[in-house]
Order: sequence, then structure tokens, then C-alpha cells
Amino acid sequence: MIEGRPPAVRLEAISKRFGEVLANDGIDLAVRHGSIHALLGENGAGKSTLMSVLSGRYRPDRGKIFIDGREMRFRRPADALAAGVGIVHQRFMLVEPLTVLENIMLADRKPDRHALARKIAKLRETYGLSVDLKKRVRDLSMGERQRVEIAKLLVREAKVLVFDEPTAILTPNEIDGFFGILRELKRQARAVVFITHKLDEVLAVADEISILRKGRLRAAFKPGEIRTKREIARLMVGREVVLEIDKDPVPASDAILAVRNLGKRGWHGRPVFRDVTFELKKGEIFAVAGVAGNGQTELASALAGIAGIDSGTIRFEGKDRDARQWSNRDPDIRKKVAYVPEDRHRIGSVPGMNLVENFSLTTLSEIHPGALVSPSKAMERTRRAVEEYGIAADDVRQPAAQLSGGNLQRLILARELSRKPSLFIAEQPTQGLDIRSTEEIWHAILRQRRHSAVLLFSGDLKETLSLADRIAVMYRGRFIEVFDSTDTEAVGRIGLLMAGVENRT
Repeated sequence: MIEGRPPAVRLEAISKRFGEVLANDGIDLAVRHGSIHALLGENGAGKSTLMSVLSGRYRPDRGKIFIDGREMRFRRPADALAAGVGIVHQRFMLVEPLTVLENIMLADRKPDRHALARKIAKLRETYGLSVDLKKRVRDLSMGERQRVEIAKLLVREAKVLVFDEPTAILTPNEIDGFFGILRELKRQARAVVFITHKLDEVLAVADEISILRKGRLRAAFKPGEIRTKREIARLMVGREVVLEIDKDPVPASDAILAVRNLGKRGWHGRPVFRDVTFELKKGEIFAVAGVAGNGQTELASALAGIAGIDSGTIRFEGKDRDARQWSNRDPDIRKKVAYVPEDRHRIGSVPGMNLVENFSLTTLSEIHPGALVSPSKAMERTRRAVEEYGIAADDVRQPAAQLSGGNLQRLILARELSRKPSLFIAEQPTQGLDIRSTEEIWHAILRQRRHSAVLLFSGDLKETLSLADRIAVMYRGRFIEVFDSTDTEAVGRIGLLMAGVENRT
């Protein structure tokens, strides 16, 4: 932090309302040059709205924005970027068929290929943003893509960089590299806002911490002023939170799913997954760990019967099937396989539909076994799920788009588990969720293994190690190792395995 200089960002009494919801209520926040400022809070606490105000996406109803002591009125994101404020979103804003250099050129106001290449070379040397400018984005790892996003902001000379859940899709080694970039940004007197739910990371890198709860600033402090993660979690949630989870033993019984040599090619003709072989029993949680982009999403949707499979065999509840015929159009599979996809907004739900309609999307056979839909039964089932899973909703007839990420995930989870499946597939079930939602969803998954086999896809090592009985590490479309979660030697290497380093010595 630089003494005697006005804050890089000062937000004064920012308020923003959406209909009846007061998302930000008189928030004051200062982010200083040469500092890393962690912004914490549950889903729906107002963090994203506040950063959308800072980035020019939303205009505040009340309050002021100061950049380097000057009051600013942003009408659009381009105004904020021109003032030196840039955001690296959780979902990268890159054009995959283009090269790294071409993507950065799109962000530059006056693109000159040779001058830009020299500028990027200097940034690479200063910040360690090592990435091949000639590579196409679709061929990059998630860590490399993130470095491209950072380079896009730095060539625009951003002084304030906001990172939204930046480590959710990185390997442990990539996370270490990202923290190195953050520290260099700090040394270069840039201001960093770091939005995350991972308290270990906050305590590792943050200079200052601000906590939002229900649209208000509830606490602001330096890490040394509060000693434990438990205290920080209590401030975020408003109650005591258990940060570890006890997993009672459940005996594994009948084999529910056995797959052999599954393979699938993508639109480019290259395999997206290949030679996938494993067995899964009732009472067991089998986790597929890996960094995004290594075939997990394609495998999850294929096993859910949504996407096709090109080769292999599947044995489901004792019945052999050609994997090419595995589809949720089969009534037996549609009834017995439940799926919570990674993208809860576009695949798991329809934002414009209300909660009853969304809850009915995959449960129609239970709601109307005959020819007619029973609206009263659908509404009653949804109300029961809202109550049982603690979904914060004003009315079951409100659009799903009005739910926070955590509440939407609870709705999808409640819908899928209400079907009483034999096989439950959960893909990144807590990605981007707050501590309270994560805790509740973990407990729901652990309860479910008493009734079915559970297939978990996750890039979160804490989640994988907390829940799984067995773990497969997936890299570039194949399982490079499968081991029991009690195998401490293998667990110690999981970060390297996720990065593709096959160390079996």
C-alpha cells in the first residue's frame, strides 16, 4: 500500500435496488494502490452487484465512485476500463478459435501487431505471464487462459483489477502461479480486488478483507486482526459454520454402473475422452477430479444420457448395453439417472420459467403419470422442496433468474434427488457457492449415497477429498490414475496428477 496517495477506488454509500430486492445498501469501500483486497460474502450478499457498479455494468441508485480521488460516473463498462478498472470474470471472455495475440489485439484500442507483441513481451517478463502468442485459445489450459485475460487488461493499462472466483478452475500448481502474479501486481502498485469463498487463499494473500452480508458491509479488517477461518466464516454467514465434514461409513453393495473403454470424439475429430473404465456401487461416491477442459464435462453429460458416446460398453443395474445406445430418451435411464450439471443457469434450469416449472422439468412423470399435468401437485412438490432444502424464495411462482446461485443449485439438487435415482451424477456441485450452501450440498450428497451410487465431477480438491471413497484423476480425456481416498501417497500427488505429471514412482 502507498501512503499519502488517495485510494485507487473509493465507493461511497453505494446503493442498488432491483425491484423489491435491495442488493447494495449504503456500502463504503476503499481499495488502495499496492494492495490485495479480498471481498467476501455468501451468494446473494451483493458482491457481484457492487463490482458490476464499479465496472460500469450497473449504475448505482445512490452513492459515488472515486478513482484516484476523482469522482466518476460510468455509463458502460468501456467507461470504467478507460478509467483503469478491469474485471477478469470466472467465465473467460475469449474467442477460442483465435490465437492469444489476436485475442489481446481485440482488447487493444489501437491494435498494432508488432508494437503489441513488444508490449506483451514486457508484461510477460514483469508478471510471469508465460503463454505462447501463436497458440489458439482452445488449445490452452485454464491457467494459460487466465493469463491471457490478465494480459488483456494490462495492455489497456488497468490500475484496478477485479478477479471473480479466479482459482475455481485451476490446479494447485496454477493457483501458486496465480498468487505470484497477484503479488507482482501488488509490487507494481496496482490495486487488486479478489472475490472468493476459499478462506485459506484469503489468509494467504489478502492485505485487507471486507465482508458483505445481505447487501451491507458487515466487517472490514486486516487478516492479522482475526485469527481463524471460523471467525471469518461466522461474519460471512451470521452463525457458526463447521468447516470440516464428518463422513459416516456406508457399506457399498450392488454394482450400479460399470463402464468399459468409453470414448467420444469432438467436432474437431479429436477424442474428448477415451478408454474410460470404472465400476461404481451403491453406497459409494466415485469422484472424477481434474481441471476444467480435460473432458470431464463431456463425460458427465454422456453418462447422464444427454450427449452421445462413440464406443465402449455400459453395464447398468446388471444389464449390458452398447454405449452408443445410452441415452436419456430411454425411459429406464431417464427415470433412474439424475444429473446436476455444472452450468446451473443454462443447462440445469430455464431462467425465465418459475420455480414450479423448473422443478417439473425432469419430474413430469411423477407429477402426471397420465395424460394431464396436475398444477396443484406440481406446486405442492415445489413448495415442499423449497421448505426442505431451505431455498430462499418469495414465491414458487417467481422466475428462477431471481434466485441466487446457491438457492438455484438447491432447487436443482432437490428436483433431481426427488426422483429417487439409482445413479446420481453431480458436476461441480458447489462451484462458486458460499460456505453455507457448500456445507448443505455436501451433506445432501453424503445422504444420497445411502440410496444410490454417486458419481461426482469436481475440480475442488477439498470437496473431492472430503466426499469421495475413490478418486479418478482425468487429464486430456483419460483417467491417468484411480485410487482410494485413503491412499495418502496418491492423495499427496493429486495436484501433480491433475496437471498431467504422471509420477507413479
